[in-house]
Amino acid sequence: MTDLSNAIAFVGDAGARTSAPARPAMFEREVLVRFAHCDPAGIVFYPQYFVLLNGLVEDWLTDGLGTSFADMIMTRRLGIPTVRMDCTFTRPSTLGDTLVLGLTVTRIGERSIGLDVQGRVGEELRLRARQTLVTMDLEAMKSVAIPADIRDRLGRFCQPAPAMGAECLSIPAESNRRETDGGKHAG
Repeated sequence: MTDLSNAIAFVGDAGARTSAPARPAMFEREVLVRFAHCDPAGIVFYPQYFVLLNGLVEDWLTDGLGTSFADMIMTRRLGIPTVRMDCTFTRPSTLGDTLVLGLTVTRIGERSIGLDVQGRVGEELRLRARQTLVTMDLEAMKSVAIPADIRDRLGRFCQPAPAMGAECLSIPAESNRRETDGGKHAG
C-alpha cells in the first residue's frame, strides 16, 4: 500500500516520487442540483449525494484516467465498488445550486484506492468524504490487483489526505450521542 500522508509529491503517469513540489490535479465536475436530488424541503436528500459521488467516480475513470467505465464493467468485467465511505455534510445544498464535486487520490493499495472527495458551491464546502474503492473481478466476485493501466494513471491525482478537523467528524461528541434500546423502538 502506498500511504501518501508523508509524501512530498507524486507526479507522472507512474506516480514516481520527486523532490520538487508538484500540485496534484483534482478531478472536478459541476453538477446542477435538480428536483430529483431534493427532499420536500428543497435540499439535497443525503443519499442522493452518494449517487452524485458515484457518478463523479465513473467520470473520473473515463475522463480523468482515460479508462472507459462502461468498457471496464461490460467488457473487462472489472468492478470498482465503494467499500467504505465516511462523509460529513457541512451545509445544505438546495435546488438550483451548482455543486462542484472534486476528488483526489490519497492512498494506493494493492487492490484499493483511497479518495478524498469534496463538494462545494462557490467557495463554500458542502460535503467532504473519505472513500475507499476496491477493484474486483465481476465474474469471481473477488477483489483483484489494480490493473497496471489504471495504476499507472493514478499519480497525477495523488495527494496526502487532508486532516479532517473536529467540525468535520462524523461521530458525534459524547454529549450528542443518544442512548439506544438495542434496536427496539422507544415508546
